Amino acid sequence: MHIAYPAPLPHGRIRQLLPDFFVVRGTARVAPGVVVNRNMGIVRNGDDLLLVNPVRLRKLEEERLCELGRVRQAVRLGYYHGCDDLYYRDRFNVFFWRQEQSNRYPLPPADQFLCDGGTCPVTGGRVFEFSNSRVPEAALLIPQAGGLLLTCDALQYWDGWTGCSWAGKWLLRLSGVHQGMQVAPAWRSRATPSDENSQRWLAADFRRLLNLPFYHLLGGHGDFCADRAHELAERAVGSSFVRISL
Repeated sequence: MHIAYPAPLPHGRIRQLLPDFFVVRGTARVAPGVVVNRNMGIVRNGDDLLLVNPVRLRKLEEERLCELGRVRQAVRLGYYHGCDDLYYRDRFNVFFWRQEQSNRYPLPPADQFLCDGGTCPVTGGRVFEFSNSRVPEAALLIPQAGGLLLTCDALQYWDGWTGCSWAGKWLLRLSGVHQGMQVAPAWRSRATPSDENSQRWLAADFRRLLNLPFYHLLGGHGDFCADRAHELAERAVGSSFVRISL
């Protein structure tokens, strides 16, 4: 049966950020002429690769991916991501992870669900869930370089607007996104029940998140934050939620 997978969208080359950790900066078209960046993290363990927030690659870059190792696992961390997951399941027969209710893209079915503190796709890592969010959202803490936090939409770091169209940049800015570390305003609004205060509702989740030991961060959008990620995350959380004790 022929499946019309979404075609690869413009993306950059695979870049190494830390020992055994790589990234591809891809793009997402959210409306005609409105393009924002999105990131795929690649974690290497020996000869095996884990893809985090998968982004489909063009043929030559996919060949480079295969040169890094064997694509064995993929994980979806955010409810609004997942358009390329089925391609990777069918192309590489990956073992696929997601949260149980993260089914905006119902295919492929999960081989195992992500569960807070449960089995992690990375040896020595940890699964974190935003348990109060209305939309499924998770993060992975992996042990590379003293602690690397991989997020999706909830916590992002922006150093510029590379990969965004002019309209995409201004849409982000109008939604409240700015340069630096931040709890993404649009995500926080979607994650909070309509009858609750968004400046309080998710505070407990972020308090738990800040208990994790990490120095670096890569979100599903934005840029890589090296070395100072925990410090900057503390500031971002403190400014996003009232009455939160860090």
